[in-house]
Amino acid sequence: MLLNLVLAGALLRLIGLGAHSLWLDEGATWAWVARDAWWGADGTVFAEANHPPAWWIITRLWVDGFGSDTEMALRAPAALCGILTIPLAWLVARRLLDPTQRPARGGFDRSPDEGQGARLALWFTGFLALSTYFTEYSQEARMYALLILEGLGLTWLYLRWLDKDDRASLIGYALLAALALHTQYFALWILCGHGVHALWLWRRGTKDGTPFNPLPFVLACVGAGLLFIPWFIYMVTHYQSISTGDPHEPFGRLFYVLWRMGIGPGIVVIDRPRLEEGVTSVLEEEALLAGITIVLWFVPVVLGALKLRRMPGVASFVWCNLLVPIALVLAIFPKFQLIHERYLVFLAPWMLLLAVLGALTTRGVLRHLLTLGLLVLTFGGLFAYHGVSTFLAPEPPMQRLGEAAVPSRFMPDPQDPARVLNHGHPFGKEPWRQAQALVDQHAGPRDLVVMHPPYLRLVWDYYERGKRESAYLPRETLDADAVDALLGDRLENRTRVFLILAHEETEDPDHYFRVLHRVIVKRWVEDGGGRVDAPVRPILFDTSWGVRVAVFNRRLSLIHI
Repeated sequence: MLLNLVLAGALLRLIGLGAHSLWLDEGATWAWVARDAWWGADGTVFAEANHPPAWWIITRLWVDGFGSDTEMALRAPAALCGILTIPLAWLVARRLLDPTQRPARGGFDRSPDEGQGARLALWFTGFLALSTYFTEYSQEARMYALLILEGLGLTWLYLRWLDKDDRASLIGYALLAALALHTQYFALWILCGHGVHALWLWRRGTKDGTPFNPLPFVLACVGAGLLFIPWFIYMVTHYQSISTGDPHEPFGRLFYVLWRMGIGPGIVVIDRPRLEEGVTSVLEEEALLAGITIVLWFVPVVLGALKLRRMPGVASFVWCNLLVPIALVLAIFPKFQLIHERYLVFLAPWMLLLAVLGALTTRGVLRHLLTLGLLVLTFGGLFAYHGVSTFLAPEPPMQRLGEAAVPSRFMPDPQDPARVLNHGHPFGKEPWRQAQALVDQHAGPRDLVVMHPPYLRLVWDYYERGKRESAYLPRETLDADAVDALLGDRLENRTRVFLILAHEETEDPDHYFRVLHRVIVKRWVEDGGGRVDAPVRPILFDTSWGVRVAVFNRRLSLIHI
């Protein structure tokens, strides 16, 4: 049965692995991997201080080993991590739910249960294998699938140490903890959860006469910290900024993050149009679907939390792994607003464990209803994720680009089979592949591509591959004179200039379109004596946060030669 679950999960993680374009953060992974050197300021290892280097190293070794940097190749290491997560999740669940496998220390109930715990462990593994949430991160060229794998690995080693009180488990824990810290800084919260549990066992033991010595585990954590010190020194001396995202209310965002762990990315999609519309409007628009999914997910989660009260040992361990990271994230929130699902992915197994406990340990008809509800969420999420169309349909009115016509927008496929769930807002990564294809279709080798903000080059360069010269507008808002001083000379003798906009950081998203238009008119018409066509206003490629492409076209017959 476990083998079947692993094969099913592997299939779901490999299907469509290269179907979507890379999105911005995945482009950063490629940019760091594609560097010529391993070391130094321009090397892969020290590419950035805001994220530790383990994932760049793993991905580069993979890409160099297989000689390919396609979307599929870049995402393959994450897919492998996602596949390995499935059997490891079963090992962890069996340690917690099967009395015959529970640790000898820690107050766990080891009374026989006629195989119920073993069956629950398989159910948990099955839902994790089929979960769209876990599949999504297994198809992203980022470190989060590895972080989930490491979190479960650390949990299994900790539980093994509780059972055997052996040195091998602690050595493995220290080494894996060091790797996890070099994978993502929030791995620290996983260690804190285990540390709080060890201290709780020590405190409880002093009261009830069952001594527990947490010192060996503390020393293992210290060892992991010592291995992390060299990178920590580099991080605190080189990081440029810590992205906090838009200001947000912490508890509402936390609820959304925990909700997404149950429904996956394809149901109630918050894309760019909906973000501009406002979350309140989206929830009103999707009130029925949101309400149904909230009930189907959180009711079994709450019942599972109540079930823990009758599970000695398991309860304290689960709460430490779930609540300690949440408390720490909320504690740093006034300084760093980092309540984001990617930073909290390691909580997803614990939320799923509560949901499975709540659904499958309830009696009577309610058990069947709750289990059916989780199955509906699972297969509905898979349909919305894997069934979505990646085609973008051109939408009029048409605009003139020289002798050609281009649409005003590329909209989601109106025949999308998953539209019944996504309502025209499909899951998808950012459509850089399609945007670059339009530029490729209409640009010559001497045309100029201008980007705002400048970090778009991380993903644009992956698709552009140096075909044309690029220029970058800064993150801050500049007026026409400042842009002319920055780019004016580079606009001379160009036939067309393409402006790429995404993740705009100006208060007015079209600010640089208007400013660049004024500068081009000055350079091509007022100073150059030529003429320009009416600009092609930003064409929206409408998936996820969207990519927009504007074009400025010079009259070829009037270009001074």
